[in-house]
Amino acid sequence: MTAHAHPHHASVPAIDQRALRDAFGAFPSGVVAVAASVKGQLTGIAASSFTSVSIDPPLVSFSIATSSSTWPLLREAEHLGISVLADHHDAVCRQLAGPREERFDGLPFKVTGNGAVLLDEAVATYDCSLHEEVVAGDHVIVLLEVHDVGGGDGEHPLVFHRSAFAKLHRDDLDPARLDGRINGAEVDRGTRESDSATASRDDAEDAA
Repeated sequence: MTAHAHPHHASVPAIDQRALRDAFGAFPSGVVAVAASVKGQLTGIAASSFTSVSIDPPLVSFSIATSSSTWPLLREAEHLGISVLADHHDAVCRQLAGPREERFDGLPFKVTGNGAVLLDEAVATYDCSLHEEVVAGDHVIVLLEVHDVGGGDGEHPLVFHRSAFAKLHRDDLDPARLDGRINGAEVDRGTRESDSATASRDDAEDAA
């Protein structure tokens, strides 16, 4: 697939930055800790722009402001740890956004042999290495290759919405997994559903 760049037309009126921030904030997201031990120093940030990118090869991404003073240090790590914050981690997120020397005070975490820092109580963890950086306006899109995944004690993720924290509520929603396509790909309905579908197909083949 060939990427196409679209030229910016100067005649298009500039969007009010406050209105744009508010519009961006209307989209809820999770929050992750991106952390590593770099030359023996714990370094990390909180990011609300984390997303999965690819299954094969396994890639994830997040965006970081070009003005960040932490990313130039963090990017030097051999491996980076991504920890999906749990819904009780609102204070942890605020701590990770605070003074650099206090970001890990009192937090339960482990450091892998490659220097990735992973929080113990995360919903999910990823041991990654830097794959590529793409400058995009006033941010850098960071692509990471995933080498290992795991989980912690957290069950539900922390939600970031309109510059505030929230929790998931599913009381009025259909609990069934999505059966269809999203992002242009079939939704993985899990091992149990896959095994059931395979068994049904095998039964049909036996009957034929």
